[in-house]
Amino acid sequence: MSEKEKNSLINSIKPHPFRFLELPLDAIEGDLNQPRKAFGLRAGGDHNRLLKSISTYGIEDPIKVCEIEEGRYRIMDGHRRFACAKELKFKKVPCRIYPKMKDGEFEARRYEMQNNRREWKPIEKANAIHRIRTEYNNASEKEVADLIGMRQTTLFHFTALRNMRMEYLELMSEHNLKEYQRISLMQLLPKLRKIKRFEVDDIVKILFKKINDNLLYKRSDFISLAKVFSIASLNEEELLKFLTEPQISVDELCEMTQLSGFSFQIRSLIKDLSVKRNLNIELTKKEQNLVEDLYKLIENFM
Repeated sequence: MSEKEKNSLINSIKPHPFRFLELPLDAIEGDLNQPRKAFGLRAGGDHNRLLKSISTYGIEDPIKVCEIEEGRYRIMDGHRRFACAKELKFKKVPCRIYPKMKDGEFEARRYEMQNNRREWKPIEKANAIHRIRTEYNNASEKEVADLIGMRQTTLFHFTALRNMRMEYLELMSEHNLKEYQRISLMQLLPKLRKIKRFEVDDIVKILFKKINDNLLYKRSDFISLAKVFSIASLNEEELLKFLTEPQISVDELCEMTQLSGFSFQIRSLIKDLSVKRNLNIELTKKEQNLVEDLYKLIENFM
């Protein structure tokens, strides 16, 4: 296609006059060529979230439709909103109506409508949620979570994100962490502790590097790492190796820290003795004799 033909194509598409009107559902039809699928009852969590929002607030963003003939309209953008409206048995829906247009222009406009969007950044969500909670300061956590269609645990994590230290937020932004990674990292942070010469801040920076290198990626990676740090006194040497060697992944760390049968028995014994002490349960005579024997044996190893 020549430059002149390209300019001619672009110049053929001009802003259209449009109007806003509530249209009956039976005057609107879906677009069979719509690239996005999975609208309606089996569409999953996103659909349920939108359904709840529309049942609470109504359709805030009008459905964009194109007139195909008098009294008949085809959806350009808003199939999910339309599917929710049908499930909620709405009679009419608010629409932004475009005049009839050629199929090529229809496709180009729809592409632009559905792709020229930017998701909110996690910190933007966190700030917005904070403002909502401030305005509804007498509402419970559950009420606020229900209001914005969010689980209470997720609400808590966004609150924690907003309160996070600025350097950590900057690192999250610099490394383009996905939302689930940000939340997983926030859950991991309280578990971290100093390992030899590495302070917690040093460890956090190393973890960001491992995230960037895809050595700490999945949600399960963060959970596994938290478990290793929860018994850091037993895993200190392995953690030190993980921190000093850039190419060691969380999976490899977990392999290194697999407890042997002997280590597991010692750990279980420590746990059982701690429980008895905390509950002020005295050892039986037989248990006292065994502990004394164990103590003497341990002295020979120390």
